Amino acid sequence: MQFNSQEYFIFLGIALTIFWLLRNYEAPRLRLLFVSSCLFYMAWNPKYIVLLLASTFYDYFIGNAIHASDDERVRKRWVTVSIVGNLAFLGVFKYFNFASRSIGDLFGLFGVHFQAPYLDVLLPVGISFYTFQTMSYTIDIYRRKIEPAKTFREYAVFVTYFPALVAGPIVRASELLPQLAEKPRLTPERVSEGVFLILTGLVKKIVVADYLSVNLVDRVFDNPELYTATEVVIALYGFTAQIYADFSGYTDMARGSAMLMGYDLPENFDRPYQAPNPAEFWRRWHMTLSRWLRDYLYFPLGGSRSGPVRAYFNLWITFFLIGVWHGASWTFVIYGALQATVIVIHRFVVRSSKRPRDAKDPFAVLALKVFLSMQFVVFSRILFRANDISNAREVTERLFSGTSSMAQIAPTVWAVLIGFFILHYTPRAWYERLRDTFKALPAPAQGLAAAGTAGVLAQIATTQVVPYIYFQF
Repeated sequence: MQFNSQEYFIFLGIALTIFWLLRNYEAPRLRLLFVSSCLFYMAWNPKYIVLLLASTFYDYFIGNAIHASDDERVRKRWVTVSIVGNLAFLGVFKYFNFASRSIGDLFGLFGVHFQAPYLDVLLPVGISFYTFQTMSYTIDIYRRKIEPAKTFREYAVFVTYFPALVAGPIVRASELLPQLAEKPRLTPERVSEGVFLILTGLVKKIVVADYLSVNLVDRVFDNPELYTATEVVIALYGFTAQIYADFSGYTDMARGSAMLMGYDLPENFDRPYQAPNPAEFWRRWHMTLSRWLRDYLYFPLGGSRSGPVRAYFNLWITFFLIGVWHGASWTFVIYGALQATVIVIHRFVVRSSKRPRDAKDPFAVLALKVFLSMQFVVFSRILFRANDISNAREVTERLFSGTSSMAQIAPTVWAVLIGFFILHYTPRAWYERLRDTFKALPAPAQGLAAAGTAGVLAQIATTQVVPYIYFQF
């Protein structure tokens, strides 16, 4: 079920109506959220609800077992079972076929025929998100940072909560469980902000992401040989705009939907293309994933406390896994290795310069850093968007073909691209002022604005369904 579909808004409207009728009754309210979330997930593929529920049961009982013991060896044994089980679960469904094919190809290089086993299964939508959520739950209980959920239904809602279920943000138990335990409250200001976030997400998805996907990006990557080097460059900038508008638009709608129920989900983006270096980019892009790997991988490995060589290794492996988290293919392996290597080099250069951390750059220097960081993001995403290594090579070869016509770039594509980047580089305060202006409008005026925006979006929406990019992860 796509967020930008009529079915979703009918579903959301029914869920909200029943939810607020049950606001004073905790158990029925949580049951409603759980059933609604299961139905939402089953709209994609009903049989895979079994996997989601299995993951939910698994870590709920392990979390209770960890909490019930004071024996450190027992606690460590249980958290190990949780981590190994979750990674095995993720590995089988997401990485097994890729690993199997790669082993088969390796044998083939030596002239040895190897019939690689293959699992005929779909990648369960949202598996990378909800697996990380359940893992953080048991790890935080082991670290004595949180108490287990009071009831299974409360924990089940935390794992399956439909706004964040299939594409994040990655929510931790400490962020959502306390909210679920309280009676929800809603104010006119929060309703206004929730509606504003949903509208913002729809505009990003329909006006920017879907339009650029259908009218530029997909065409160039499907047939790069038909386009000039300049048009390929424009398509790369187009994908850079598309993926941000697609993913941050999803997050906006997730946060807006949750806000209409009185709940807060964490922000996931902070104008990432304004980052002055690749490390800062990842602190602004998919922030809940970056923080998750920092807290549950980088710090446990020792962070920067174990000497410079080990610190660089810890940093490299963390950012490499950020890349591999996104997909099971050699393009993502190389993408992760590239991101990790550049970030390690950046850390080395910064540390070697002995520059104070609080030093401020002149505007011209800062602008140059932002520009250079942006170019790395744009061109490295050949690997992110390409269907496979062969496709990445074709696009790269076309990029260096020396041809320069822009005849196949439509004026409306230029308008969307230029408009997107102008808005992205405006100060955050401008967005906040627009949001506050909307919130200050009388309710009838907000309703008219929302209806008008929806009507315009319905007219310009592409007839081709464009799934959210991060559904595949």
